[in-house]
Amino acid sequence: MIAQEEATIKADQAAIAYAKTQLSYTKLVAPFDGVAGIRLLDVDNIIHSSTTRGSPSEPNALVVINEVQPISVMFTLAAADIPEVQEALANGPVKAIALSAGGKTELDTGTVVAIDNQASTTSGTITLKAIFPNPNRKLWPGMFVNVRVVTQVQDNSLTVPLDAVQQGPQGQYVFVVGPDHKVAMQPVAVRETLNGEALVDKGLNAGETVVVRGQYRLTPGTVVSLANPDNPAAVPNPTPASAGLLP
Repeated sequence: MIAQEEATIKADQAAIAYAKTQLSYTKLVAPFDGVAGIRLLDVDNIIHSSTTRGSPSEPNALVVINEVQPISVMFTLAAADIPEVQEALANGPVKAIALSAGGKTELDTGTVVAIDNQASTTSGTITLKAIFPNPNRKLWPGMFVNVRVVTQVQDNSLTVPLDAVQQGPQGQYVFVVGPDHKVAMQPVAVRETLNGEALVDKGLNAGETVVVRGQYRLTPGTVVSLANPDNPAAVPNPTPASAGLLP
């Protein structure tokens, strides 16, 4: 008799558990934190389990949820640059900087997490993936951004404005202004350029003055003077021939 009653109790408990399970199906919970998009179905819409997900005619997804914190960004680099990225990854985390489409505004800083296992035979590029914490939600699913990968940091480097670097028959050079205000052509070796600046490996010393505009009017030995950009009379018009150091 006691065993029969215990069996009845267990059956009732199983029925309660089954009812709770069925009730849980009325509530949808995403497995991650994210942002829900515009709902795809309205009350009284008819859907079928066999309908292709997201079909324009009969969508069976209620809403699409995208994870935005953190958020991943897929981007490409030239295949020739990948060895440098791989070498940096071997030494530790590699920083990735997400920039606006125009490349002027920094949106977030993240980390490179993966490199695709093959290059595109048509473009010669390889796809990489970076993860960004995106605390201010400046990155949004589907938006276009530029990504800058930092493979190394060069301390105590010498840079000059990119406009100062000229290309001649013998290679790159700059016009250096001497103590007597005369210019001389100085060969230089530029390692990299970024944001209008050139990283000079050799050919210049810290503190030297270089000409950044109007070089086409110069020859070795030309005397120049420094134009004051705050004085309109000193720079009558903002053309490349009259800005900066002029003969």
